[in-house]
Amino acid sequence: MARFKGKDARIEAAAGLYRRFLFSEPVTVPTLEDAAMAAIVNGVVDRVAPGASLGVSLPAPDPDPNAPRIALLTEAIALLDPMLARRVRAPGPFALSLAARCLYALYRETGDTAPLRRAVELGERAAAVAAPTSGPDPADPYPDIAHELSIALLDLAAHEEGTDALFRAVHHAVRAIRAPSASDRLKAACQSLLSRTFTALFQRTGEDEHREQALRMAVLGRDFTEETVSAEDGYVLGSPFLAAHEATGSVRDLETAIVALREAVDRDPRPDHLLALARALRLMYPVNGDERVLRESVTMSRRALAAARPTEPARHRYLEQAAYARLLSHAAHGGRGVVDVAVPLQRLAIGSLPEGHPGRLDAVGALADIWLARYEKTRSTADLDGALEATLTAMRLSRGRSDRHRHLARYGRGARLIYEDTGDASHLARGIHATLRALKTDDLPAELKAAYLVQGAALLLDHTDREPDPDMRRAARNMLFECSKLDHGDLHVQIECARRWADLAVSEESWHEAGLAHLGALRAMARLTATEVSRQSQESALRRFSGMASMGAAYSLNAESPLEALTLLELGRSVLLTQELSLYDEVRALRNSAPDLARQLAEQLKRRDESASALGARMILATAGLPGDGRLADRHRVAGRNLQILRAQIREVPGHERFMSGLTEEELLSVSERGPIVVLNLSALRTDALVVRPDGVTVVPLPAVTPERVGALVDTFLTAVEDPDDHGGKAMLDALAWLWDHMAEPVLAVAAPPPGPNSPLPRLWWCPTGPLSHLPLHAAGHHLAGDGRTVLDRVVSSYTPTITALSRVRARRTTPSAGAGLLAVAVGRTASGTEVPLPGAHSEADAVAAIHPATTVLADGEATRARLLAELPRHPRAHFTCHTRSDPRSPSLSRLVLHEADDELTVGDIARLDLSSVELAYLSICDAARPGAEIPDESVHIAGAFLIAGYPDVVGTLWPMPDATGRRLARHFHRRLAEGDDPARALHLTTVRARRNAPGLPVGWANLVHIGG
Repeated sequence: MARFKGKDARIEAAAGLYRRFLFSEPVTVPTLEDAAMAAIVNGVVDRVAPGASLGVSLPAPDPDPNAPRIALLTEAIALLDPMLARRVRAPGPFALSLAARCLYALYRETGDTAPLRRAVELGERAAAVAAPTSGPDPADPYPDIAHELSIALLDLAAHEEGTDALFRAVHHAVRAIRAPSASDRLKAACQSLLSRTFTALFQRTGEDEHREQALRMAVLGRDFTEETVSAEDGYVLGSPFLAAHEATGSVRDLETAIVALREAVDRDPRPDHLLALARALRLMYPVNGDERVLRESVTMSRRALAAARPTEPARHRYLEQAAYARLLSHAAHGGRGVVDVAVPLQRLAIGSLPEGHPGRLDAVGALADIWLARYEKTRSTADLDGALEATLTAMRLSRGRSDRHRHLARYGRGARLIYEDTGDASHLARGIHATLRALKTDDLPAELKAAYLVQGAALLLDHTDREPDPDMRRAARNMLFECSKLDHGDLHVQIECARRWADLAVSEESWHEAGLAHLGALRAMARLTATEVSRQSQESALRRFSGMASMGAAYSLNAESPLEALTLLELGRSVLLTQELSLYDEVRALRNSAPDLARQLAEQLKRRDESASALGARMILATAGLPGDGRLADRHRVAGRNLQILRAQIREVPGHERFMSGLTEEELLSVSERGPIVVLNLSALRTDALVVRPDGVTVVPLPAVTPERVGALVDTFLTAVEDPDDHGGKAMLDALAWLWDHMAEPVLAVAAPPPGPNSPLPRLWWCPTGPLSHLPLHAAGHHLAGDGRTVLDRVVSSYTPTITALSRVRARRTTPSAGAGLLAVAVGRTASGTEVPLPGAHSEADAVAAIHPATTVLADGEATRARLLAELPRHPRAHFTCHTRSDPRSPSLSRLVLHEADDELTVGDIARLDLSSVELAYLSICDAARPGAEIPDESVHIAGAFLIAGYPDVVGTLWPMPDATGRRLARHFHRRLAEGDDPARALHLTTVRARRNAPGLPVGWANLVHIGG
């Protein structure tokens, strides 16, 4: 604040009034939420027909509880006005800046822009009169005057078109920083202001230079103060990233924005902080489809609305965000009441904007979107009239504007809805015309062009369904093909494009083209699950693409292209596990050819993973009370950026040109040199086994294996586990017999014909997809017949998530060390007592220790997270007996339950270890090898995490098993291991022995699986 000197009584009196205003508490009731809901409930909005006015003004409170505070400002301005008008003795900088400050405060109190414009005028006069001093002077008013003028100009820019006010704000903020008398605190404030101003410039112009300047200013602002990171720092850092996402669709930028804005809200839940976070979360929901994000966006929107005052100058933003949040909630969950409130909220938002406001067009467009959504729900004439009025008004207001394409496309979408309801083909023709005009716009952003292409194709196909037209059908096909080539981040559009294109191709039995449609979508998915994106967003994206790889492979198999089908399955399954395996294996490979790059890659992966660990808790889940040091967003952003840079640098190293590019077809086939790999593909179209051998791929059709039948089998096994005795055992045996007859036997007839007498059993790797991953394929057979019709009697089975994963695991295998040390972890009871006790955990660990003398046992309280992370790298082998907790929405947050309630080891913790010389992990843990139900194609489970961490052989469970059974199996397995058998053969012999002892109880011997090898 400027320092006032001088003896003018009017200035002193006005200053006193201003100080009284500052020290008076504003009345915060009613809130903006109270006022808006009162207007809706009392019918204020509904009484105004949309044809008369789309916007409805928010009724002013009567009486205004803040009128006495406002009177202080108007009285102060009235005192100063005569001085401001003098020509002979012009007012000095103190009077001018005091008047500007009072006028700006009046604008903030009332939302009226007239005082703001006059505040800017007087502020510029004050800045011209109060030139900065030549040296440091604590009494120099110029830095404060320039800073306050910049703030007013930034606010003014929100009410004007163009960039003039923004550039003037930059000019005065820079001069304030350079003033010799500027304090460090003021410099930091000006840097934050500059960041916000450059963000606004980026939003107006789209020029990347302004976004880079915004980020630079956000970081530089911290250098002027030694204070801990503030809420303002988080807000200032998050804003340019949020703007960048809106311009480019970058998921990484959006994640960084959310983390930074969340930290701002945690430190100071101001209305503007809440609003920004609510907006960021709203934009994240269409990206990842996670309903937790949507719920939190709605919550933050309501908190922002409840924290804002009815006279807030930017109240239209709060009302619009609340309306959009309810629209998304309606889209996700239905319910007319939610979208019914969204329409009047948005009408109140429009009513808060004066004619000519630069945000008016977007607000009208938002109302059109919301009203169209309500019309979809109600199909009422009144809602149709409102939607059309808003849509046509947006079209009219957008004439001559560069963003007119958005409003043309919206009209096309609305016309299609009306056609679907009325059958009137004229609406369809208008919709096609409007969408094609939108597509003719030059330099359309990729995500918008893709959306318009899908919409145009849908409209053309609707027309051909009504009146067959080969040319229109061909045009729709070409649109979808063009859409598939665009690089953008809109998952919904990518999936819709792939499915429409595939459906179109399938209708003409163009199977190869249908496969290509899915291949393009999966390649886009690979970009959206890149290493710099958080694990939660990766998993959310994979959920949206679930089943696409299997269906695409089925199309390719119909086209008699088995290698293409194999490529599709490798691209679309176990994406996360294969990616992590590849990353850490590349670190090892680079140590010889480019040690400096290897060191940098390892360091950036560590930083990414450390920030991802915190991000997992703060990005999506509720965060009240969680600690943060204010630098999480910085670390996540920098690590992600550096990984992108390193990727390009590594690909320039000879021998690493295909870094993170996956295996070629020849490399995929070569992985089967040690034994056939059976890739099972389940889809609604067809189910097949792809038997992969070095000389090619043999397709074995499995017509009886349908998604419905497999779903029933999975239910059978899960039910049988709950009743493991007679009834459950018989049901499981019947299911295993069915698997043999309809899947295993025809596959083994091709992959592993019966061996000769006394011949060792061959090795075979199962690579199931989707729900098949839940079944014990290695145990299929007629086990009570005694005639050799079982998989156990034909092959030694192992599993692999993908062929690429198997290749990576084999590349890291080391020679087993004699007398290798083993870490046995036994948590039989938790401190809280919330988990069912495992009384046999300790005896199982003791049994293992008796077989392997060099064993370290960590029991109960000794098995802390810190101790485990330290001991695992020191022991080539590990054996775990404890409980787990699964997170079906985000499997990477699934964890091992340790003794203390707040001490857990997550899948992510384990995967982030880099264990270069380990050999085996035996997981006597419930469901250790069972994938998440919502993304079954991803091997994101405890067993998969140990593969990523470096273990080439992992033994895990598909379902829970009795304590005593687990102990017996573990003891026999480790005995076989000690006698020299490799892990796969040791587990095979253990299973055969257990079956011999209790053939009618497969729940006790069909559970354990070997992964890797």
